[in-house]
Amino acid sequence: MAYQNSISIIASSSSIESVRKEEHKHCFCERRARLCTSWTLKNPGRRFFTTPKENNGCHFFQWFEEEFCGRSLDVITHLNHKRIYLEEKLKLVKENLAESIEKKIVLKAEKKLLIEGRMKLDSEKENLKKQLRLCLCVVVLLIAVVIFSK
Repeated sequence: MAYQNSISIIASSSSIESVRKEEHKHCFCERRARLCTSWTLKNPGRRFFTTPKENNGCHFFQWFEEEFCGRSLDVITHLNHKRIYLEEKLKLVKENLAESIEKKIVLKAEKKLLIEGRMKLDSEKENLKKQLRLCLCVVVLLIAVVIFSK
């Protein structure tokens, strides 16, 4: 439990900060430096101490550990490339999803218009049926008047 409380994790696109109490370092200005992880192509996975560059700080930088061996560097680089590939693929999926959602909204609006149009046509059809019945009644009455007037 004490171990979990001594670790804080902050993620960003270029580094991940993972600091334990025993891994603290102070910069030249006596500010506390953060332990970050590099995700550059040259030093993927390598940890370093740094201070925020805001407020005109001393821009402290110091590697936390030695460089990785070649095999470790190859594995980390491969995994980093795979992560980048998957992030791009996820971006495309999100774009396709957004397009699909937009199309769905347009189709719903078109469906609503079609339903309203059909209801209007059904209403006009009923009016025409009533008018046809009325015309038939008038024709039957006229025929009856003509027949009985002879």
